[in-house]
Formats: sequence, structure tokens, C-alpha cells
Amino acid sequence: MLSSCRDEDDTPDIPPTAKQTVLMYMPWSDNGIYPYFLKNISSFETAIENNQGLGDNALIVFISENSTTSYLININYEHGGCVRDTLKTYSFVECDYTTASGIASIIEDAMSASPSDKYAMAIGCHGMGWIPAGTHVPTRVAMAAKQKHGIQLTRFFGHSSDSDYQTDVTTLADGIKLAGKKMEYVLFDDCYMSNIETAYDLRGVTNYLIASTCEIMIDGMPYAEIGIDLMNNNYKGVVDGFYEFYSNFDPPCGTIGVTDCREVEQMALIMQQINMAYPTGVHDLSGLQKLDGYTPTIFYDFGDYVSKLCQDPSLLAAFHNQLNLLVPYKAATKTYYSMLTGLETEIKNFSGITVSDPTINKNISNEVKQTNWYKATH
Repeated sequence: MLSSCRDEDDTPDIPPTAKQTVLMYMPWSDNGIYPYFLKNISSFETAIENNQGLGDNALIVFISENSTTSYLININYEHGGCVRDTLKTYSFVECDYTTASGIASIIEDAMSASPSDKYAMAIGCHGMGWIPAGTHVPTRVAMAAKQKHGIQLTRFFGHSSDSDYQTDVTTLADGIKLAGKKMEYVLFDDCYMSNIETAYDLRGVTNYLIASTCEIMIDGMPYAEIGIDLMNNNYKGVVDGFYEFYSNFDPPCGTIGVTDCREVEQMALIMQQINMAYPTGVHDLSGLQKLDGYTPTIFYDFGDYVSKLCQDPSLLAAFHNQLNLLVPYKAATKTYYSMLTGLETEIKNFSGITVSDPTINKNISNEVKQTNWYKATH
């Protein structure tokens, strides 16, 4: 259960209502990624200091330093710098942050600490897209000698094989729903999270989904460049800042999409029509734009897949019109990088969101048909 180690006389005054509170949510993943979470927090503080404050907004951080100890921290701006105030220490007997009730409790604590008109979440951890917790997808990390850069770390690296530390997207959605406040956006600072299956599961609890279609480098989101845009819900600014940062990265690989989850239901209706018209799917998968390092591919570009699936001009036009509404902002470098292959792969078609319908990867072929998205569109 949750417990606080703050002295009663050290409890901070409840701040006035903010315009928006951003909750950086960093549950325990592993020792390898934890130092990068600390860098992400410092990077966000750099953005605040460069901006000379948070404006009318607030920043709360939930971070786990190990599997049992976590902290809730308020970050404020005073006298030209950021100040961290630890509001609460959590001692978890079990991994409460992987349950809907535990997630809701943490969000509620953040809401109590920072009353706001709006809330948003930036979630830092490892990511495997919509794939259910506990699912084993065999992978083989490439040898460094096989590619010019050596093995680059991404946020796929070190993903825990222990399901005790994994959280299903549906569980996250249930947790946000229990907390009783729809998010303005949920940003995933994790691999493979910009997918239609995840967007469909989150459609009732957030207006926008911000994430990468591919593996994201271990450094994560460039908060120093995009932090103030995140505070102000400037989605174009977020995408532009991300693209500029990763265009100058080594290797220059980065993809990002902003999905309007309020448009997901209409897209599901269109896809239901398309799947009814073309029930056998795409026969030749070799020409589809893949956006991962799995063998066989799991995450395909959504727009490219449907363009090759649907031969009805009016249906395809309806799809592309809705896709423009669904993903209003996106950006991608010329290639994406996967630690699973150690290679940079060319991006010829990019819609900012993926789909797993056409996958023939036997490790998740049954699971993909159990997603809420698949059920709604077939």
C-alpha cells in the first residue's frame, strides 16, 4: 500500500489552481533506464529555466528508484532555477503501479497536490506497443560489428521479461478512468507506442496520444526542446522540436506522431467497411512499410497498409481524409533505427501511426485478434 514519509509540519501549501498540470510518470522499469529518467527530469527543468518559469502550469513527477520505492515530486521555479519538493514517498509491497487502482491512486495524489483545470501525462518506461503484458516475443540483438554505429541503446533495450513490472495499455486506461479526469494528452516516451490499437484503447481517457511509431533512442524525448510546448499543448511545436533534435542525432533516426483520439471511432467505422470489402488482407507483405526490428514484422505503417489493401477509390479517399484528422502532426527522419537489427531502415511511407493487422508473427498472431481495435474493425 502507499505510505508517506513526509513530516506533517513539512507539508507544502496546496497551490492555486493551475491552467494545466503535466505528470511525468516513470514507474520502475530497470536499472539501465533509470539514469536516463533522471536526465529527462533535468532536461524538462532546463526548458522551464530557459522559459523563466512554468507560466500558469505545473509539473509533477512520479518516479521509482527501484521496484519498491517511488516518489512524488513537485517541480517549481524560484529565483531563476528549478526547485524539487518531494511530496510523498511510496513503499510498495507489491507493484501497485501496474494495477488500475494503483495508477489511479498516483494520479489522484498528483491532482491533490496540484489542482488544475487540465491534466496531461508523459510516461517514461520501456514499450512494446499494444502487445499484452507477459507476452514473449523472441528477439536477437544484432552484433555491434555488423553495422557502422555499433549497437545503439533504445528504450526497447532491457525491457523486463518479468511481467510483474509490465502494464497493459488497457490497465492504464482503466487507471486514468478511475482517477476521474480525462487527459489532454498521454505522451509515451517509450518504443512502438504510436499505434492504432493503443489509440483505440485510450480514446475514452485522453484527447491526444503522442508517441513514436518505432524504437525511441535511450535518451528519450528531448524535453529541453519541447517541454514548454508540452506545457502549452503546442503539438506542432512538440513534433518540430522532436524532429530537429533527432535529425541531428547520431544516428539521425526518430519518428513521432500526434494522434487525435477523438477521431478513432470514425476511423474504426471506415476500417470496418474496408475490411469487409477486402477480408483476405494484403497477400504480399514484402512491399509494406515496416517500422520495427521484429522478424516477422509486427508494426506496419497504417497509411501504407490501407493504401495497398483498399482498391475502392471512394473508400480509400474516405480513409485518407480521416487519417489526416486522426494524425494531424507527424514527422520522421529518412531512416529509423532498431537495436534488434542494429540497422537503419529507410522510411518511404510514413503516416505517423502503425497497425498490426497484417502481421504473420506467430508469437502475437492470436493476441492481435483479441485487441479491441481488431474486434471493432473486423
